[in-house]
Amino acid sequence: MSYVWLFRQDWFRCNEQAASEVNLNMWWLLGDNYESSILSFVCTFQFIGNGLLVNYGYLHRAKWYKNYALLTVWAFLMAFVSYMLLADPNRVGCTFRLNCGTPSALEKLGYKSPSWYIEPYINVIQHNVIPRAARYKLWGYCLGNMVATNLWQIFVINGPVRRLLQKKKPLRRLKVKL
Repeated sequence: MSYVWLFRQDWFRCNEQAASEVNLNMWWLLGDNYESSILSFVCTFQFIGNGLLVNYGYLHRAKWYKNYALLTVWAFLMAFVSYMLLADPNRVGCTFRLNCGTPSALEKLGYKSPSWYIEPYINVIQHNVIPRAARYKLWGYCLGNMVATNLWQIFVINGPVRRLLQKKKPLRRLKVKL
């Protein structure tokens, strides 16, 4: 869904990664494009959300909100990745080559020139900075995805839908005589 959303954005059209313009000798820079950035953010939010999701447990576990270590790590990671997505180009995002670009490209976009070294981008536009309004839309999409997967786990996998299906179609167990 995120790629469907991406390919409908005016700021993205005509800025897709062109395979003919890529120097394959610089393979570590192949992610310098919007497609890779979007995929990185969506997958990272899904990984973080799934870390919380699998902690719900079922019958033989304590409640998820009593796992303070997990909640602390989850909150830190959510804040960290949200900052990388929502903030203007900065040292943290540029370290991961997300929402960043060459100094000259950032200046053309209206941002101040960074004081740290940024290896040149191999795409034509020399950056992968997502416009501010689009960043908030993507963030909302990622959070909505996280909420949806958690609700599915709570209500379908561990909740009332599971109990209903267990009553309608009980598990037939093999009876073994001892």
